[in-house]
Amino acid sequence: MVHELHLDQSYNTHLTPKDRNTLIRYCISIGTRAKCSTRNVLRPFKQKYLTTAIREMKSSHLEQIAKFKEQINLYQNDELKLSDWLIDFFEGTPSKEDFKKYMRALIKQERDVFNTISKSYVINVDFSHISKELLEFHNTLNPRITFGYSSILHEECDFELSNEIKHAFLNSSLKELPTWEQDWTHDWGYVFFDSIINLLYEDLIVFCGERCILDTISHEQCMTINLTDEEFENFINFEGNKKEKSEILEKLKSISNGEN
Repeated sequence: MVHELHLDQSYNTHLTPKDRNTLIRYCISIGTRAKCSTRNVLRPFKQKYLTTAIREMKSSHLEQIAKFKEQINLYQNDELKLSDWLIDFFEGTPSKEDFKKYMRALIKQERDVFNTISKSYVINVDFSHISKELLEFHNTLNPRITFGYSSILHEECDFELSNEIKHAFLNSSLKELPTWEQDWTHDWGYVFFDSIINLLYEDLIVFCGERCILDTISHEQCMTINLTDEEFENFINFEGNKKEKSEILEKLKSISNGEN
């Protein structure tokens, strides 16, 4: 059985940054693939990077708009079953006209977001403090330049978790303890190598096969794990210190039971 646990601060969890980083390291140790993002462009800028990123962003918004239009048509023809959360949102099954208005508002929102970002974006090229060795490591993570869901041009990495890459991430800032109470650099999926001004990643995502076992949105302090019963059982032997792992498991159990 797979358990999905939301460890965001908004859920009032009792996990500490140390607990979360331990879980992140564990997910990396059993993962097969990962994703993460930079905050800047880590190479000399070329106009083609911007052109490709804007084209990609436009395609994404057009694809979403097409889905919304399809849902309108399906609902008008009584061929769309609404999700429970959407029925709750409308406080009951919506009329066809109300549903159409709602979807048209979402379509307008998609167009507005694209129009805004395409006219107001940030290009920040900065790799002045990164060593040649770290840049070479970064380039092994298959980085590509994109806007993603932001208005800041950056690089997103999507890579297999080889033993060598696992070793690098497990010996990065993820093995360090926060140095002060609000130390964001050691929490929520932020990862850096050498120092914070060198190679910094955020929004770490880890997969085990096709299953996403870790999903973080760093700047929003969001973190979700999806682990099986067996993976939770094996966690207690991860990196030794069974007492510490048992305490984390008890916290996770209380979250799963809605006791946080």
